Amino acid sequence: MRLIKKMQEPERFSPAEQNMINYILAHKRELAELSIRDLAERTYSSSAGVFRLCQKLGLKGYNEFKLRFISEINRAEKSIPCEEIKIKRPITAKDGPEGIVQKMAALEIEAIEETKNEMNMEQLVRVAKMMRAAASIDIYAYDQNYHLAQIMVYNLLQVKCAAVANNSMTSQLAQALLSDDSHLAVLISRTGMNKRLLRTAQLLQQQGTKIVLFSTYERAPLAKYADEFLYVANALDLDYIDMGGMIFSVGVRYYQDVLFGLLLSQDFDGIEKFINRIDDGLGHLDDKDRLW
Repeated sequence: MRLIKKMQEPERFSPAEQNMINYILAHKRELAELSIRDLAERTYSSSAGVFRLCQKLGLKGYNEFKLRFISEINRAEKSIPCEEIKIKRPITAKDGPEGIVQKMAALEIEAIEETKNEMNMEQLVRVAKMMRAAASIDIYAYDQNYHLAQIMVYNLLQVKCAAVANNSMTSQLAQALLSDDSHLAVLISRTGMNKRLLRTAQLLQQQGTKIVLFSTYERAPLAKYADEFLYVANALDLDYIDMGGMIFSVGVRYYQDVLFGLLLSQDFDGIEKFINRIDDGLGHLDDKDRLW
């Protein structure tokens, strides 16, 4: 519940904004029926004041706020563990094994739901077509995100898409310089501010390579280089102990799985034959020279 968690941090807001938040949280079931003017009147504020609050919460306007807030409330009321995640740290020294199991499940479900709610079907189909058409899909990521790049390479190869992910900075820069408009670049960055990826994105743009970015913040420096920005569950304001990186990882994996499914469905018969050939290459159970 990224939005509700922000609303429960009073240091972010002015007294007037906090008054609006207190009303919303106390009358959450009424919000669906309230216009921006209705909410302003009930909180002795103005429509402009409500609009500024929505922007401070990182949203474009009141309608987006209402949809996101109601979605989070609905998910919270379906699962008691979600209701419990209101502390700054999801996991503390007081948590036992059972509570941790429930909380981690709730966090991952929430990350998938938030990511799914922001998915654009036309964009997903467009990105899948770009992947299918690319001579090579080059994936750029560092640190915790590099394992996501490795998983993506493996899955793309299974659906007959050539893909590569290099680990070192030198190799990634070299890959960018070897790229051209027949390649597709996929960048994975939670903050969208990684300086190494920014340099890589600049080189890719010079080479005429299309860029797909997985990130949490559309106004981040990296986003201006992206031809396609794919929003992942917003964990930008969470540190490692707050599970920020893990929440982001879940959202990226979900996107990758959806794209895998699209690519599979587009050429199911051809991919099935391809997988059978891989199996033949590995060898079967009764083969003496099998590789497994």
